[in-house]
Amino acid sequence: MPASLERLQSWLPAGVLEAVGDRGFDSKANRALLAEAGLFNGLCPRGVAELQRRRHGARFGKIQRRRSQTEGRIGILKNDFLGRPLRAKGYEHRALGVGWSVLAHNLWVLGRMERVAASAEQQREAA
Repeated sequence: MPASLERLQSWLPAGVLEAVGDRGFDSKANRALLAEAGLFNGLCPRGVAELQRRRHGARFGKIQRRRSQTEGRIGILKNDFLGRPLRAKGYEHRALGVGWSVLAHNLWVLGRMERVAASAEQQREAA
């Protein structure tokens, strides 16, 4: 996490970055790193009691809900578009396969958005 945090801080303007992650990222060292950097700790706590306490906070709940949406989208990409197993050897070929899968997924999402918009338009005309 320290290397990722440093890289992101160099790319993004101050005040934009938030640290969000699942239980695997929660540790005493990472909590201290975030406090030292002055960043809100949005890491999901490992302890159930701590999670129950923190999830009632508006900011924590909002960013964890957003994280869960991202996790779900990654699951769709991985399970429906990437192929199991990914039949590519070497980093370059895997990166190419993932790139094509992301493109196919995004086109699929755009197509669904267009279909919903057309359906809504038809309902408005019928009314």
